[in-house]
Amino acid sequence: MNKYLIITILGIILLPACSKETAEKESFTRTILVYLGRDNNLYGSSDDKIESMLKGWNGQNGNLVFYEDKKGSSPCLMEAYREKGINKTRILETYEEENSASPEVFSRVVKLVQSRFPSDSYGLIVFSHASGWLPESTLTSPRSVIIDGKAEMDLKDFANSIPDNSFQFIIFEACFMAGIEVAYELKDKTDYIVSSSAEILSPGFRPVYAETMNKLFSKVHDLQSFIEKVHEYFETQSGASQSSTLSLIKTAGLPELKDWVRKNMSTPISIDPEEIQHFDRYTYHLFFDFEDYFSHATDDRYQKEELNRLLDACIIYKASTPTFMLPYSGFLIEKHSGLTTYIEQPNYPYLNEEYKKLKWYKEALQGL
Repeated sequence: MNKYLIITILGIILLPACSKETAEKESFTRTILVYLGRDNNLYGSSDDKIESMLKGWNGQNGNLVFYEDKKGSSPCLMEAYREKGINKTRILETYEEENSASPEVFSRVVKLVQSRFPSDSYGLIVFSHASGWLPESTLTSPRSVIIDGKAEMDLKDFANSIPDNSFQFIIFEACFMAGIEVAYELKDKTDYIVSSSAEILSPGFRPVYAETMNKLFSKVHDLQSFIEKVHEYFETQSGASQSSTLSLIKTAGLPELKDWVRKNMSTPISIDPEEIQHFDRYTYHLFFDFEDYFSHATDDRYQKEELNRLLDACIIYKASTPTFMLPYSGFLIEKHSGLTTYIEQPNYPYLNEEYKKLKWYKEALQGL
């Protein structure tokens, strides 16, 4: 056979293989940033967490990146990589001592990861102390969104540090982050939020990362399967450790929920907050069930049904145990809509004023 003909035939045979390789390179990718704010009393809690995440990451279709600020160590940015079939981490950047609860630091890390790891989409996992929308220094423990020593990051600063449409999902492995105030502040930043109405007990999500981490990297992420596994873990525990209040929130439905509140809150709800399901273990209560409270805004059956429909559109998944840490000033969980809300109370004038600074208050409640 003519040698030129052989070369031509080989070229034709090899061409599809090259096209396939190009297609594989152009396959979907996701980068997940894990922000570990543990320059506090959580400093011993994330080493095993990182190991569990590494076990659950298969190294395909995505980058797993860690920013870690650990008490007693220099803050650093790390990436997961695979060497001889073993998942490891390597340091990309090391920083001088800095405040990981600073919005400037958080914003810098988000932008650096987005520029260094171009991807089709991004996810964010936040691990630190938190207390939902509450302003800095409101509680002794836990506090705000992220804590570094005595410094805290306010929810508004956290949201303002994130460019719009940055994340497909944000997972809060942090307490009290299932509030309507949190979700509404972040509705333009992320499509989905995984969070808890009450506290998240140690060891948090660590026991399920090895089994479920890879679900977060699929093109159609499986957040529901991920959070179901977390809840199943806590359900298998005993005593006070059998305590869980988890939600998967779709932020696209929040504007309609806001419209319902504006329509039906023409007069203040007249009910003692103590009659509403709460999710905190303090002598005072600041986190109340959203549906349990706002269902009292109207006596109209159709409006109540509409409220439930709108909540179903926002809350893709919710699950709770029957009780929450009963032996330790805990409570029964008789209602759990998947969202919490603050109720203004005369005893807390400072909180009432701070509440008015939130997007949720300004767009849903102001002027009513």
